[in-house]
Amino acid sequence: MNVDTECDFGTLPVVAWVRVLEHLPLKDRYHASLVCSNVFEAFSHPSLWRSVTLTVEGGSGKFRSLHMVNIPQRNFHLVQKFGRMFHHITFSVLAPLDESFGEWNTVLADNIKRFNASSLTFDVGGLKNIAKGGVMRTLTENIKPMVDLVRNSLYLKSLVIKSWPTFASSLNKADKNVFQAAMDNDKIRNLTKLSIFDCDSVAWSERRPLLLPVDLTHKMVEHFKSLSHLALRSPMLSEDLIRCLSCGDRQRLQQLKISINYLPQNESFEIPQITDSVWRDFTNHNTKVRVHVLVLSRVPHHSMEMFLRPSCPLYNIRFGEFVRCDKEFVAYLANTFTSSLETFEYYEEDGDFEQELISLVECSSQLCRLVYCGKISIKHVIHLAELRGAEWQVLHLARKNIYTVPKNANEPEIDGDTVIAKNSSGEYVLVNMLKFHEQTSITSNGEEEQIMIDRVSQKLGRKWFPDSDM
Repeated sequence: MNVDTECDFGTLPVVAWVRVLEHLPLKDRYHASLVCSNVFEAFSHPSLWRSVTLTVEGGSGKFRSLHMVNIPQRNFHLVQKFGRMFHHITFSVLAPLDESFGEWNTVLADNIKRFNASSLTFDVGGLKNIAKGGVMRTLTENIKPMVDLVRNSLYLKSLVIKSWPTFASSLNKADKNVFQAAMDNDKIRNLTKLSIFDCDSVAWSERRPLLLPVDLTHKMVEHFKSLSHLALRSPMLSEDLIRCLSCGDRQRLQQLKISINYLPQNESFEIPQITDSVWRDFTNHNTKVRVHVLVLSRVPHHSMEMFLRPSCPLYNIRFGEFVRCDKEFVAYLANTFTSSLETFEYYEEDGDFEQELISLVECSSQLCRLVYCGKISIKHVIHLAELRGAEWQVLHLARKNIYTVPKNANEPEIDGDTVIAKNSSGEYVLVNMLKFHEQTSITSNGEEEQIMIDRVSQKLGRKWFPDSDM
């Protein structure tokens, strides 16, 4: 090949440029389209516009008004030129809903009939604290085009509502109630995925969110009998809803995701108690269902145990950042879900259930994804690697919390809520200081760290390192 020959990439076929443009953000994709006619043609290829996010931005920063509404100009161009190609549409509305969106509402209303959406995601207004439920105001003109889109959709199979104004004033008006609009549309009765206020992130989430009432949640789930994927928050869940999902006239559920919101001494945020027989009937009907749980606030272990009974098909449990877990509950998981649990994730540094964690892995034969940010000794890290070997799909451990000297087994265990305790000399000291002095971080001993890395890598059959970013 003559190295001096220049390649004319503009002559590449359109399909090749489509694959290239798929990996570029919208701004870079547009700039690339100005290079030549082939790239410009690829820019308008339907496959590039199947998924789109339409944003309405609000005021932020010190020098911007909190009541500011910013509609990116790209929204208008995308909807008017490529709207008929949209299949998976996300609406991200971060602006105040009591300020008019102006021309955007008109453009959206005029074009929604061109959309061929099979998947809709709404993140409208963000989750609101329940204390503000009667205060917030929402303009109908800002909400109605999105409600109409759901009401008039022909091919919708997936409806994901991350946030939506659920004030009584909104739910009582047809032009603001997206939930009722979905049930009024007979053409989407075979919806297969429904997610209402689900949380995917382990980061902080509103502790007292204003959610959909239990009765309206039940009504929606009962209406859509073809669901294979359902995601809810625990205050929206009830034993009757689990029974509803067990009915013989329903499509078999494949996944049930539950985000746990709990507040002590608050009836609205109590953990629902589900009897083992109800879970058993649920599992017998939905033979391949997997239950995924994300815990967003600290919950007493006895409440979790009354919710996640032995017949619950629990496959995945995660604890959000700043959410502590009782060691009694970890022990309960180890004794109860030995044949189903595949994932355990814990992101709080103050984890005091090291031995229970080891028992969980020893007892749970399917556990192959572990994320743990609490304290753990080198000995136990190596033992974890030996227990599962190359079967570990995920093994993330916080480097700063791996220590080289395990606790003295002769010293009594210190309860996780204890603030002051006696040290080996009989002196009262702060528990956090006691733990700090009895353990030496691996970061201060490079030789032992390297030995651990080599041993774990050998057992996993691939290079492994403790996570420095956790």
